[in-house]
Amino acid sequence: MMFFPTLLLASLTPFVNSYGVLSSVAVRTPITQANFEKYRNEKGADFDVVAYGGWLKLEQEANMVMGQDKLNEMDLTNIDVNKAGGWTSLQRVATDPKGALVGIIVDYLKRNKSNTGITATINLLPAILELLSSQGKGFDSDLVDGEWASVLNQSSGKSPVFQKAVAKKERAGLSFSNFDVPNSKFYGNVKLGRRSEVRSTVRYNPTGKGFGKKGNSIVLRRIMCDIVAASIKIWRFPRIPLPFLRRKGGYLDFVYLDNDIRITKGNRGGLFVHFRPEFLEKMMG
Repeated sequence: MMFFPTLLLASLTPFVNSYGVLSSVAVRTPITQANFEKYRNEKGADFDVVAYGGWLKLEQEANMVMGQDKLNEMDLTNIDVNKAGGWTSLQRVATDPKGALVGIIVDYLKRNKSNTGITATINLLPAILELLSSQGKGFDSDLVDGEWASVLNQSSGKSPVFQKAVAKKERAGLSFSNFDVPNSKFYGNVKLGRRSEVRSTVRYNPTGKGFGKKGNSIVLRRIMCDIVAASIKIWRFPRIPLPFLRRKGGYLDFVYLDNDIRITKGNRGGLFVHFRPEFLEKMMG
């Protein structure tokens, strides 16, 4: 048994959890690591890794080769290579884009006291979003129903000032956006420290606008959103309504949705990622 995994991961990766990480040098998830072991074994017992340039170089090569193989199997019709940041970026994350995204987020949360307001530029994020979007997993009323914990809140230049301020205070595990499908509403609940809390109620309606396509199938992505109520409670004081936050005519586009994660973009350019609470707990454990 070679000692590569322990030494390399300890020396090059900020942290490792059960799902995987995206470090500055290589994409690592359980899927990419398993594929790398296979790729390494195919080199044979006589392969001189030192003469080749080291384990890291081999790992990077394996990621690129495996990523290209995955891209060769995909329908790339709906992928914008330029928007993704180039072909190389797609190759780096194509093997496991979901795992790469989870790694980015969990890494950030652990190093920033669970703050969800990512402000730094994440180089591979555009490629990950393009790949996940191409899977055609848009809005689904059965999948979206229930509790969702906020784990990434990336505001844009056009995002409302109040939204930007709240994003700076959000903490994963304390901020939620829960869907009540039978009543066509979802509820935001953001705790701002121990003594204050912002709540909002949004009425939504799925629409055919902004739809996507996967093969010959239409992918429903957009829900129209009206903020019908908002309030804040600070310490022991009575809850205060925030009528200036009520808005009509906004929307959310579902980039990707499965049993574990939900990725949406707002009409003002904000990017929002939510995990199921139990999935977040598992990843942060």
